[in-house]
Amino acid sequence: MQFINIFTWEPGKTAEIMEARAREEVPEGVTVINEWLDLVGNTVFRLIETDDPVALMKLSFPWSDLGYKEMHLVMEAKEALSILKG
Repeated sequence: MQFINIFTWEPGKTAEIMEARAREEVPEGVTVINEWLDLVGNTVFRLIETDDPVALMKLSFPWSDLGYKEMHLVMEAKEALSILKG
């Protein structure tokens, strides 16, 4: 399954966040498909793939005290529409 992770932090914490990101080790069982940084804000968007809930928790938990997390289960619109049409 694919997830969009959105992580936002307070202004002034960018250096701390970038240092944490540089040290981050993605757990086995998670594939990072792509990652985008908001160039005018304090937000990063990451598309990942995993079927392992434990790996998903290991990826997400270390960021809990650094900012605000959102995680959304996603699917390509074309595939979702095909499923919905039956």
